[in-house]
Amino acid sequence: MPDNENRILNKNLFFLSSALARKLSAEADEAFAKYGLSTSHALILMLVQKEPGIQPSSLAEKLYLKPSTITRLVQKLERRQLVQRNSEGRSKSIVCTSNGDETVKKIEEQWDNLLKQKKEKLGNRYVEVLAEMISNVLAPPSD
Repeated sequence: MPDNENRILNKNLFFLSSALARKLSAEADEAFAKYGLSTSHALILMLVQKEPGIQPSSLAEKLYLKPSTITRLVQKLERRQLVQRNSEGRSKSIVCTSNGDETVKKIEEQWDNLLKQKKEKLGNRYVEVLAEMISNVLAPPSD
C-alpha cells in the first residue's frame, strides 16, 4: 500500500506544489525569525523599500495576498517602526523608515544565503528553471 500512496502523491502536481511551498516558507520563516519577521513581512518590507509610496493594493496583487492580509502585515511593520503609512484622501501609500531601510539590508543578505543554500543542494540551473516555471504558472494569461 505505501507504494500506491507514493505514486498518488509523487504524481500530483497540486500536492507537490503545495508541499514545496510549505517547506520553502518554513525554511524562510525560520531564517527571518531572528529579525522578528515572517517571510511575508520581509517581502513587503523589500518591496516598499524598492518602491517608496507603494499602495497596499499593489502589494496585495504582487504577493497574491488579500488586501486585508496586507493591512494586517503592514500594521505589524508599522508598530515595529519599519514602515510608515501615509494617507492622502482615500489613497494610501507606504514608505520605509530609516529602521526599515537598515532591516532591508539584513533581509537581502538572508535571502541571498537562502538562495545560495538551495543552489548548493539542487544546482544553480535547477533553481533557475524552477523559479522560471513557477513564474510562468503565476503570470496572468496573455490575450
